[in-house]
Amino acid sequence: MRKMSNNNAFYTIDELPTKIPLFMIRGAVLLPRAQITLPLFDIDQVTLLNDCLQKKSMLGLIQPNIPIHKKTDLEDFDLFTTGCVTRVVDLTEGKDSKLAVSLEGICRFKLIDQMDEGDAYPMATVDYQPFAQDLAYESDFSMDRVRLIKALKPYFDRLDITPNWEEIHQISNQKLITALSMACPLGPSEKQILLETESMKEQSEIMTKLIEMASMSEYTESVTYH
Repeated sequence: MRKMSNNNAFYTIDELPTKIPLFMIRGAVLLPRAQITLPLFDIDQVTLLNDCLQKKSMLGLIQPNIPIHKKTDLEDFDLFTTGCVTRVVDLTEGKDSKLAVSLEGICRFKLIDQMDEGDAYPMATVDYQPFAQDLAYESDFSMDRVRLIKALKPYFDRLDITPNWEEIHQISNQKLITALSMACPLGPSEKQILLETESMKEQSEIMTKLIEMASMSEYTESVTYH
């Protein structure tokens, strides 16, 4: 499961930057109060993450809206219109000398405008107002947890995954849905639907249906980062 945080409580919408650099990775979504570690694929990404780390500035994690098999130049990418503004937690080098970055989700945003200012990485203007609730601390919500757990068992069996059931049964509904949204090998479009769904209760309903369908499907397009 991904690490969860309550740091969002220290931010207000007015404190979040409306002009941010974009970190674009297909299949990677991040929800508020969660962390994810992502690989870096090229020098422009390394420059972006290093700049943000040194300046202690935020960046927007957002998915390119392209088929997973399609290869094209960055300037040809269409983007989904919803992403998450994040802070850089750490930039590390693995044993294979490949770099990876750890990000913490702060608040989701709507993409207003993408700008080309000659930087090594794209910049964008964003609006946080549609997701203002991300910055407020919310008590846990009610959901059909029994139905979700029932669906998870054949789903994990199909994927040959042995989960930590003790942890799953103990964590809150909010942390469970957030962790599943990020960790389950769902397709990029399915992950985007979860990211764009405003309330956690609605996310739980969609997640349950997606897990139930995936348990019966013979093929699922998926991209997962650990």
